[in-house]
Amino acid sequence: MTGIRTNIGRIKTRDGRTDEPVLTVERLLHAARYLHDAPPEADVVVLESADALSPYAAEIDALGERATDTNTQFESATLASSMRHLAGGKDVEIALVWSDADGAGQRVLLGAFPYRSLRGRFGVPLPVWQVWTHLHSYIATPLLRAGREKQALARFLAFAGQCGAVAVEFPLCQGDGAFSAALDEVVAERSLPLRETDRHERAFLQSDFKGADYFTKTMRKKKRKEYGRLWNRLSEEGDVQLVAHDAASDFDGWLDRFLTLEAKGWKGQRGTALKVVPGERAFFTEICKGARAQDKLHCLELTVDGAPIAMLASFRAGRGLYTFKIAFDEDYARFSPGAQLMMRGGAMLLDDPRFDWVDSCAIPDHPMIDHIWAERRVMRSVIVGTDHRLSQAAVPFLSTMTTCATMLRERAKRIYHMIRKEVEHGTAN
Repeated sequence: MTGIRTNIGRIKTRDGRTDEPVLTVERLLHAARYLHDAPPEADVVVLESADALSPYAAEIDALGERATDTNTQFESATLASSMRHLAGGKDVEIALVWSDADGAGQRVLLGAFPYRSLRGRFGVPLPVWQVWTHLHSYIATPLLRAGREKQALARFLAFAGQCGAVAVEFPLCQGDGAFSAALDEVVAERSLPLRETDRHERAFLQSDFKGADYFTKTMRKKKRKEYGRLWNRLSEEGDVQLVAHDAASDFDGWLDRFLTLEAKGWKGQRGTALKVVPGERAFFTEICKGARAQDKLHCLELTVDGAPIAMLASFRAGRGLYTFKIAFDEDYARFSPGAQLMMRGGAMLLDDPRFDWVDSCAIPDHPMIDHIWAERRVMRSVIVGTDHRLSQAAVPFLSTMTTCATMLRERAKRIYHMIRKEVEHGTAN
């Protein structure tokens, strides 16, 4: 069966209550363009594959343009590519939440929620839904129509409950935006349990100061002088240029330079560089090509005598920019090329009238960027209960186990990196 439209009908709540509104649901396994000529007949359309996303790509991207909280990773091209090429993507479904039909039968797309349904999470025998993140995720805030965030969230949580999910995890979401405020209001209004499992800040660039004035005001004088000294030393190596572009004239050349530069360093040695992992290389190529086609790709290159020593690939989102991948030549590490790129490139971005802000997408307490960009964006992860009768008990348990698992994972990572450094240092000697 090639399955183009399946299971359109009404989903009942677990206890058969009739006083709750029951949502109609349509599921698509494959693309069905000819079925999309008419407005959706259901309250929720579930896309079960990357292929099924294509008929709704325009609606998803239009929703992204109308969302208060942006998320370039949930735009159609990037989302479809990640589902095709990255680990876990084949298990992802996308819930498109629609408004009620108006008098003419028209519906408005209110929200897009890529999610996985997990069974047996920490031993919980009931489904737990998780908004999807992957290895390259830097934000997972669902796309919600501006002004109708509460309606979208309430409908999605109701849908999850009607499907038997005991809780929904929202990881890596913007903590100080419209999504977070709307979620807190919906939870309070419906008396749903909520536990926050993570809250952190990451480096962010947003200021009325322009160019070099920003760093004069925000960076310690000693640090500025040190970076200036290294820049002068770098200039002795050859003709140093820092350029910003969108790879318009030579996309393939830019892509090859970036992948080669990233693979030249420790990622290439460890076999984790984009260039040497076929699925990740395909993912990166596709999302950059898609962004380029929509005039959303932004590139910074620091070169010496025309050869790149540091490169940054970023994606535009309205009047903002998300930095995605940085690569630098370790042969020039003594000049701090990555820090030079982020400092001097940051000055260029502050002077660019197209951008109001730049999100570093960095880990918290990043040893490099935190000393260069002074502002911070709040990120948040939460677990929210549904109207399932066991949610009140499940959510605190899931929260505790998630926090413990995160602590153990971070400790294991630190030990792993310590051991690896010792092994590599011993091999080098």
